[in-house]
Amino acid sequence: MKKLLLFVLPIGFLLFTACDEAESLLDVTETFTFDQVFVVDTEHHEFSHEELFDLAADVSVIDEYGNKIKEVTIREVRFWLTAHEGDPEQRMEEGSLLVSDPGNGSPVEIASLGTHVLQDLLDNPTTLDLNNAGVSLLGDLAANPPHRFMLHADASFNEGPLDFTLVVEFTARMTANPLN
Repeated sequence: MKKLLLFVLPIGFLLFTACDEAESLLDVTETFTFDQVFVVDTEHHEFSHEELFDLAADVSVIDEYGNKIKEVTIREVRFWLTAHEGDPEQRMEEGSLLVSDPGNGSPVEIASLGTHVLQDLLDNPTTLDLNNAGVSLLGDLAANPPHRFMLHADASFNEGPLDFTLVVEFTARMTANPLN
């Protein structure tokens, strides 16, 4: 009887492990992009905006896989201006891009926007250095229903008024399993 148990237990373990591995073979991985546009028009020399982003409404692959999503990983974040009215030397002194849970939660920085002459950002995508805590929170909020989050952008400038359109583009990778 002991010999039978010594034979059956390892076989059972192997079958259990093989089932887990077979399920992961069905994982679907897709890369996608999404963007947020911030229209800034103020007499001041600083701005602060926040926008609710519903990823399931804007990205078909998120809507398609919904609660079958295992993870979303933010791979890259870029920003640029599509319009700018103002002094050619107008400069962003500092800025931040943040994310928060729309229900309750303090904003966590995704990236610092740095110092830039606005004219240099016009139609010139610039890749940001990412903060792990912020991209991790964004990935979690993107992966889990209802796939919504608040995006916050704030910055100060050497002079006002401010009149520009800021685009922030996120490149992400989603892994889902149709069996989940």
